[in-house]
Amino acid sequence: MIDPTARCPKWLIDRMRASGGSMSFYKYMDLVLNDPENGFYSTGKLNIGKDGDFCTSPSLGNDFAHLLAIQVVDWFLDLEKSGIDSELLTLIEIGPGEGTLSRDLILAIAEIAPALINKIELILVELNAGMRRRQEKVVSNLEGINYRWSNIEDLILSPVTGVVIANEVLDALPVERLIFNDNNVFRQGVSLKKINNEYFLDFVDLKPTDEIIKFLRESKSILKIEFPPKGICNRWVTEWHCDVPSWFGKMSKILINGSLLVVDYAMESKRYYNLMRKDGTLISYRNQEASPNVLKDAGLSDLTAHLCIESTINYALTNGWKFMGETRQGQALLALGLSNILYSLQSTSRNDLSVALNRRESLLRLVDPMGLGEFRWLAFQKNNSDELIFGNRFLEEPIS
Repeated sequence: MIDPTARCPKWLIDRMRASGGSMSFYKYMDLVLNDPENGFYSTGKLNIGKDGDFCTSPSLGNDFAHLLAIQVVDWFLDLEKSGIDSELLTLIEIGPGEGTLSRDLILAIAEIAPALINKIELILVELNAGMRRRQEKVVSNLEGINYRWSNIEDLILSPVTGVVIANEVLDALPVERLIFNDNNVFRQGVSLKKINNEYFLDFVDLKPTDEIIKFLRESKSILKIEFPPKGICNRWVTEWHCDVPSWFGKMSKILINGSLLVVDYAMESKRYYNLMRKDGTLISYRNQEASPNVLKDAGLSDLTAHLCIESTINYALTNGWKFMGETRQGQALLALGLSNILYSLQSTSRNDLSVALNRRESLLRLVDPMGLGEFRWLAFQKNNSDELIFGNRFLEEPIS
């Protein structure tokens, strides 16, 4: 039965017809998010913040960046202490969103370690023109700092030493959706249906590719789990982040020495590939509402899928990274001193009480285990020097 809310926009009708009336879900997700003229990201339709489509940690104020900057400064100082010969230390943000995290990180670094700031270059990696225009308005206000935009291909040709931040990036990479039905596996596709002169989108089962079969075979060995789990229902659905391995490969080529921090929705393999998780993790966001209807509002909604932690770590290791550790965002921010900020708000004067209460609410949202606090921080190291040792304050016991 066709979902009446899954209307196909005119621009997508043309793309669907060009693909013979159907396409893989991977291609559909890539189009509705990144199509140069109509994609949710590329056109700049995405609205981040309390009044937007969804909130990110940086959109709740600059406290997130200030706490993260404590760890980033430690990593920069570790690079300096190692004696690595590099004129500049580079801070790279992949998928910078509105640009607020990059800006606030630089301002926080200047406050925490002013002697470092003249040695730092900021590089923003943004594929979509619509988002870059918004970032330029935010970052252009920075003074006394070298900053520029680049693409990954150019960075591979001229690798740097420094820190790479990928905050809520990998969950938005297009995914393959896999359908298990009657002991068979299918690749989920999206098809175009015409009913009473209206066009709708519907799911269709496609033959799995050789790459999907290889992923299933390797996952059983790597994750040490039954895949798919025993006792699943018919039409059990899950996702494969097929672009994550090559992403880690590219990241390893843009850094000579340094660290990579991935902050994203993620869960352990036993939770990810659980027989009760019959619809996978894919979700649509629009106007602060989450919906499992991923065919509705094509090009007007965000689509995101959780990462599998063990798979993500394995992809990094096979591409030359050393895994330093992972934890939940709530624990990471408490280890970096969030409780001290909360405590300082107790001495707020009556005149500033409303501001303090709003700030307190935002801080608590950052560590809420039912929301942003459940994000995972995964840290990786790339080094060509035996003298380079990174400290990871965010993995230590929370500061009380």
